[in-house]
Amino acid sequence: MVITLYGADSYRRIKKLNELVNSFIEKRGAVSHERFSLEEEEDFDRLNSFIRTPSMFSPKKLVVLDDPFEYPKTKELKDLLKTNTDEENTNIIINTEKKFKPAFKFLTESPNKFEEYNPLKGRELDKFIETEAKLLGISLKPNEIGLLKDLVGADTWRIMTELERVSLTQGKDVEDKGAVIEYFPTFNSLKYGNTTRQKLVALEQLLSGARYDAERIFNGLAFKPSNALEADMYADYNAAARAGRLEYDEALVAVALGLQFNPLDW
Repeated sequence: MVITLYGADSYRRIKKLNELVNSFIEKRGAVSHERFSLEEEEDFDRLNSFIRTPSMFSPKKLVVLDDPFEYPKTKELKDLLKTNTDEENTNIIINTEKKFKPAFKFLTESPNKFEEYNPLKGRELDKFIETEAKLLGISLKPNEIGLLKDLVGADTWRIMTELERVSLTQGKDVEDKGAVIEYFPTFNSLKYGNTTRQKLVALEQLLSGARYDAERIFNGLAFKPSNALEADMYADYNAAARAGRLEYDEALVAVALGLQFNPLDW
């Protein structure tokens, strides 16, 4: 059987890939497994040899193919995959962001399996955030979900990074007991606050109260700048911080104060 995991949402796609690999190994016992990227012709030869050569340890084999549709010899790849469509002891999982050519349409037909992982939006994205937050032990209010989407958009990798950051601070002895759950509105106050005082208070809560990492807060602020001037400002502060000319917490204070000068001139 061939299972194809396709789509631009690489977080959910790779998560499913890991679940399938673990499931095959746990449920089927001894399994010979390899992972291939068909970048060169010898890669295809190694794949073909692995599938055809009997294993000393188990007749069951699991193959993961990363983005195989870039391989130029379409007929050879098609024949190999078709041959293993009904092969009980060989399971092939295709992990790809790029869509296959018409010659591979059989991958969507039984007994093969085909799953799409397109970027989430609307209620589907909200549901994803709710589910992943609960798995991490976090309870988010609807407005906090909205703030998270405003912060990182529909990028599921960044969404998970933010949720894990919140999860890791739970249970710590922090000054503001509500800081963990209130991270998103607090961050929103820092990024969009109407007054300098509001921004500085929010920054103090994030750094000293909830003890979030300064660089990660900075990266969140720099995500989706409102204009070219703001983008240049964040780029300059980031370059200065990486060069050791200032710390990220100093850059955050400067941003909260509305300082627009170029830190590279320091």
